[in-house]
Amino acid sequence: MEANRTTKYLDDWVRVPLCDKGDKLYHYTAAEGVQGIIENRQFIATKSDFLNDKLEFLYSLEILEKVIDTYIVNKELGKRLYKTIKAEMDELAIITPSCQTVCVPDHENKSFYVISFSKLDNSALLWAEFTDFRGYCLGFDYEKLVQGFTGRSFLHGTVIYNEEVQISCLLDALIACVHRGVNDGFVDLDTIFEENAEIGDEALMEIGGDMAMVCSVYAMFFKSEFFKGEEEYRFVFSPLRTDRGGQPRFRILNQIFLPYIMVELDGFASPIPLTSVTVGAKNNSDIAVRGMRSFLMGQGLDNIPVTLSDIPLRY
Repeated sequence: MEANRTTKYLDDWVRVPLCDKGDKLYHYTAAEGVQGIIENRQFIATKSDFLNDKLEFLYSLEILEKVIDTYIVNKELGKRLYKTIKAEMDELAIITPSCQTVCVPDHENKSFYVISFSKLDNSALLWAEFTDFRGYCLGFDYEKLVQGFTGRSFLHGTVIYNEEVQISCLLDALIACVHRGVNDGFVDLDTIFEENAEIGDEALMEIGGDMAMVCSVYAMFFKSEFFKGEEEYRFVFSPLRTDRGGQPRFRILNQIFLPYIMVELDGFASPIPLTSVTVGAKNNSDIAVRGMRSFLMGQGLDNIPVTLSDIPLRY
């Protein structure tokens, strides 16, 4: 049955895979996180350049450079093209170094914030990374989760870790941008992959602007293969003007100030799309599961199954 599923993508230009109706997504968090999500119907969305991957949102530039270096035979043209795309991406301010984004108000309003989910339930890697096996794994109905966020501007999709797939995505986008440029009358672009290509600045700006938009979106969903075990599915939000004037809040983790915004689920008339709760394996007190069931019952969610993780830890 899985083999017959047709993959859905973010759009025709950006091949970021989406989940399907009926899929489940999982969020690993501490007890305080569970309480905030369920009682207040709010998720913490962390600023993109403060996530666990220090190259978050910058990694796509490495892939872009590899695509240009491999497929643009004229190296001088390749340098011009990369410089043009990078300059346009800087103008979009989606990809910016962390040392700039907190300090510059204009950039702050263009920053992006991420809520991370996983397609994996009861993952030892994610338990260790986010809860030290003492927290909780919340299961959610994917489609209802998306519907709950519709009051805000956001993108969502599966994080892509495979470098060959990433290169293929950007190459296909570059080819599509070239074809579009040629159709718009920039006929010199037809030779862009040839060694003797001579591309004017106006034509280069034409595809540079289109590629900057595509690359900036892919930047939200490209990560190094080092993180592939997370199988992340993410929601990416831009801050609203009403979020404390567009400025982030801060929480402290391991003595570090982390900027974030709160993202609410809409539809208070409908229950939160929670489908399951798994308690971390180290949280094995006889009252941990009972306490969670009691908490859920008080929130009108007494039909949600609560189980203790069966990962066999000795200590």
